[in-house]
Formats: sequence, C-alpha cells, structure tokens
Amino acid sequence: MLELIGGCDTIDGDFDASIERLTRAKRALTDEISRLVASRGGVSHPAETTGEMLVNAGGVVFPVSRRALLLPCMKRRYISILLMLFADGLPRDADGHVYLETSPAYFEALLDELTLYETGRTNTVDLPPSKAADPAYSEYHSLFMRELPSFAPPTHSSRGAAMTKAVDAACDEKALGNVIQTSLSDLEKVMKRLTRRREEVVRFLSAMEPFMKGQEDTGDDLAVLSLDVLGRQVVIQRRTLLRLGADHPLLTRFSNAPPCWGDRRVRQTPTKHFVNTVEFARRIAMLKGQLIRPPLMDESERELFREDLTTYGLTYSPILDLPSGQEWVMQSPEEWVAVLDLMDRPTCRPSLLFKSGRDGGDFGTLLDKVGDASGLLFLINRNDTHRFGAFIDGRLKPPTDPTQTNYYSAPLFFISISGAYAQVTKVPIPEAKQKVRVAGRDASIKAGNKDYRGKMTIGYGYLWFGWASPGPSDDVRSLGHSVKTEDLPDNGYLGQFNDHNNEGTLAGDWYFTSKEMEIWHIETARGGWFKAAAPHSAVGFGSRKPKGFMRWLWRRGGDK
Repeated sequence: MLELIGGCDTIDGDFDASIERLTRAKRALTDEISRLVASRGGVSHPAETTGEMLVNAGGVVFPVSRRALLLPCMKRRYISILLMLFADGLPRDADGHVYLETSPAYFEALLDELTLYETGRTNTVDLPPSKAADPAYSEYHSLFMRELPSFAPPTHSSRGAAMTKAVDAACDEKALGNVIQTSLSDLEKVMKRLTRRREEVVRFLSAMEPFMKGQEDTGDDLAVLSLDVLGRQVVIQRRTLLRLGADHPLLTRFSNAPPCWGDRRVRQTPTKHFVNTVEFARRIAMLKGQLIRPPLMDESERELFREDLTTYGLTYSPILDLPSGQEWVMQSPEEWVAVLDLMDRPTCRPSLLFKSGRDGGDFGTLLDKVGDASGLLFLINRNDTHRFGAFIDGRLKPPTDPTQTNYYSAPLFFISISGAYAQVTKVPIPEAKQKVRVAGRDASIKAGNKDYRGKMTIGYGYLWFGWASPGPSDDVRSLGHSVKTEDLPDNGYLGQFNDHNNEGTLAGDWYFTSKEMEIWHIETARGGWFKAAAPHSAVGFGSRKPKGFMRWLWRRGGDK
C-alpha cells in the first residue's frame, strides 16, 4: 500500500512538473512577444485616440484622423497599427512630424477612402478601379491593408494553478482523466495561439521594418532629401536610396554632399517621368518580398520613359526579391515572376510556410506550418528536370475529428515550371474537379480504384500526398500525380502519357518522392476590382540585391 501511495505521489509530482514546464514556456513566449514589440518602439495601447496626427508621407504633410484608424474595419490593419502603436519607432521630419516613406499620391488616395468610410458613405476602404489597376497605388495598399489578427501583447494567467486545483477537486477516476485531458489540451491550444501570435508579430515587424527607425541608422541616413522639378518638390529618404546601392545614380542625383550634382533642379526629365522614377525606386527599396511592377504608362510615352529610367539606373521590368537557385524549387527570378503572373492578381506577396528540406515530411508538421493561411502555392521539385506546382485560392481544412477526412471545393489550378512544357505554363482544370481532400491526423484517404492511400489530395485526385500502398506513407513527400489528357494545355506538352488511363503528368512520372517541396502563402490584394486590373505591359525581368532577406524569411528558426 505504501508503494502504491508513493507511486501516486510520483505521478502527481510528474503532472505538476509538466504543468509547470508548460506554464514557464507560455510565460517565456509571452515575454518574447512583448520584447519584440518594445524593441521597435511599440506600445500595447495608443496614447491618444481622438483628434488628428500629422504624418509626412513622402514629403507632403497630411492630417490623419485617429478615430478613423481605430474604426472596426481599420484597427487591425498594418497602417493603423504602425501609426497608432509604433509612432515612437518611426522617423521624424525636421518639424517633428512622423515621416512615412510612401507615395504621397497613394497616401492621399488612402485618406480619401478612409474619409468616405469614417463618414459612413462606404463600408470598405478599397481603392477605386483606376488606382487599383496601377501598381504605384495597389502595391502599397496591399501591404498597408494587411491585418494583424491579434496585436495586444498577451498577459500572464494563473492557468497552471487553476489546473492543479481542478485536478485536486476531481472526485473519481473518470473525472480526473477528463480534467487532465482538458487541461493539457487547453494549454496546448494556448501555446499554439501564442506561437501563431508571435509569428504574426514577427511578420508585421519584418514588413514594416523599412519604414521604422533602425538601430544602426544615423541622422544622415534618416535625412529627407529633395529636388525641385518644375516648381514641384520631390522627396525621398537617404537610407531608401542607400538600399539601392551606395553609388546608385538616384542617390548621387538627390545627394546634397559630394559626390552630387551641382544643380538642385531637375531640368532634363519631365516631371511625370521623374516622379514615377522616384516612386518606382521607393517601392523597390521599401516593399520587401513583393513583386514590384513598373508604373503604368501610356504606350506613346513608354519608350521615352524607359530612357529616363535607364538614366537613373532602373529598368522598365518587374522586380522580385525572393529566393531561387539550387536549394529552392524556383531556379530564377524570371520563373518567380512568370508563376506569380498566373495568379492574375495586381499584387502578390509570397511568404514561405513549409519547406521539406527544413521541416521534414511529417503531415502534422505541414498542417501546423500552413495553419489558417489562405492562398497556397505548392511547389514541387521531383528531380531538377521536372518541377511543377499547384495553387489553391483557399485554405487547408483538416476535419475537426482527427479520424475523419474533409472534402471540399476550392478554386485551384496546376502549374508546370519545367520538364512537361518548355516554359512556365498554367494547367487549369474544370471547376467540377477543383476539389481538396484533407485527412485528419489519424486518418487516411483511400484511392477509389486501387489499394493505395494518402493524407491529402488536390484536384480530384490529380495530386496525392503521403501516397503509398497500402499506405498512407508517413512522409508527405511520397507523391502520386497525374492529369487527364483532356485537361492538359495542348500548347507543347513534352511529357509522357499513360495510354491505359488516358493521363499525362507534369512530374515525368506518376509515383515518386519529391526532392524538395515548398508551400508559400500568396497574399493578394483583395477587393472587387480584379477584372479592372489589366495585364501589365512591362516585359523582361529585373532583380535586386537581397537586403536583409533572411530576416524576412525568418520564422524563429523555422520551428513551432
């Protein structure tokens, strides 16, 4: 009996120790989130909530309604959080106004829409179609209107003590088991929410970093430089131009110290061309990890504008700062631009969620990494020669019951990157086949016509993950893939066919283990104006030197 009592005491102590470890981990995560916010001058609550704040946006000072920024549609937007909670972390102009390195034309358009919303004349803060189609407006709007779902730093709670008290109060074995299971499940959910919140805060700080003061920024770096063009003042920060290179022609042109031009007036370049050049350069330097498109120009003046861009060290072509090469599925910036163009969205911002070379092949890990993200680009490298992917304009929706599967519709298409076609090619499939099936963590999906099972399918069984016989495989990189011949574009398919099933494949084989698999979150500008956004006229591609890219990609070492 004494041994039994001693064993119970040991179990009780182990349980208390487990609860204490989880509670300490929660506290450490909470403290880390608070430190992240404070390190960039952030606060949990705005100092003022009424009246107006003066914001110098790219050289023009605007009065901004605090009330408007705190309205339900706006209070979680990046721009509102930046201005209301991180004002101390932003640069100031010579008059002490908050300085925001953005296009004054865009900021004016944003405030116009915000005024309509604040006065109850509209129920959204969307750009009108004419501006939504212009990258000079839509790319800023896509960034600033992103949402941070839960910003307020979390607080500590006495959950651990409450759990112990509940365990002590349990009156029988079943009640005790239920309390323990519920308590541990609650703590696990709290930890997941905190981990997700930390990632959201890191993502916000990374995206807003170019707008904030840096620890290494000097007064000269934060200096606001200006030039006159036909009586109009054009303004940009020195550090913005430094991001393009210490010897960049635009920095030399704006600089007021040698090496510089002697004339502070721009005489050889039309005002419109020079302003568009500066705004294009500003977007290249400020919008990290985003596809940057040249400004829209009438065809009649495009060639002359190209000449002016060249004078200032730029080209009339899309710019993209994303990883490519040997360690990645994408081999070049050109491939990235071609794939993102298939999204048919005016603005795309990719962020890495899952990479098998980093995260392994566990299905549960994949689901945890993807989370609730909507707009998922799957990229798969079978053998370097054959690379392909799929885009789901929606989320992965695992079932609530881990022993079941969830089958649902979602807009999707496939992509051949190399091997099956000579160039990046969109492979649309009929709407009736635009289906996704996700198994619970303790379930599997059985193929209808063979003894194979998997963990997830995209496109009516066109792509299987965790594919094996009898299966499922414990590695999501074990894939099965085919596309019905009638769904393959007929513009130069180079792959093989399975005559028995009337199928082709974008992977060069039907069953294989991928060399690399990536899942990217493709955040796109939202609104009712996609059809109004005409395809951009720019051809060719550009690239820029990655600056601080690993910080952009960083996800706390990639682990949850």
